[in-house]
Amino acid sequence: MATDKSVSKIVHEILDQDPSLVHELQQRKRAQREIAKKIKAQLIDNTDFSSKDPVKLEGNVAVAITRYLKRLREQQEEFLGVKRVQSVLKRGTTEVLDGLKHYKINIHSDLDSKEILDIIFKQIKNDNLSSAYLGQNSVELYVKKMAENGFLETLGNISGVDLIKLHDSLSLLRLMLPQQAAEIPGILAHISSLLADQAISIYDTMVLHEDHLIIVFVINEQHASKARDILLKLNNEISSN
Repeated sequence: MATDKSVSKIVHEILDQDPSLVHELQQRKRAQREIAKKIKAQLIDNTDFSSKDPVKLEGNVAVAITRYLKRLREQQEEFLGVKRVQSVLKRGTTEVLDGLKHYKINIHSDLDSKEILDIIFKQIKNDNLSSAYLGQNSVELYVKKMAENGFLETLGNISGVDLIKLHDSLSLLRLMLPQQAAEIPGILAHISSLLADQAISIYDTMVLHEDHLIIVFVINEQHASKARDILLKLNNEISSN
């Protein structure tokens, strides 16, 4: 039987169609040589590889088997990694906070910033603001829409401060996970890929280590409902498995 397929392609097809061969390869180290001989004989009998050097052909088959097992092992490891991530997500809680505005406060270098920082962190403590980032002579924070007027009024009474609105209409996607989730690689990547697959851009990411691992994604407000549904659907799928 003539074929234009490569040795590797044919070997992979044979293994895909015969799980018992794969099981034997995984269970016995010496099985690889025996199975390489069997597949070589099959190729010589049933394909135009009959004219090939048998020794070289067997070597090519052995290499193809090694590559197949390597790919299979990587797929299994990836699957187990995803399962581990999903098991942690199942034990977490999801919260979406809509109506946020992103501001940046520039503090003049000749000004004592302590007073301003005290005001900002007091508001954070009162839950009027969502989060703050400190830089040299600047602060970035997310302000709840309902607290915006009071925030602007408070900052307006302080001289030596420049206030810039960076973004309007944002949402926070907040995940609270067990603390041991911090030891599992791939949590952020898995959730980010779920959002990216649905064309949801991530504006910012925060990771907080408290009694729980808290992961916060900042996304456009118009995508908040879709993002919430993605995580709830994932949770339901995990729970039903």
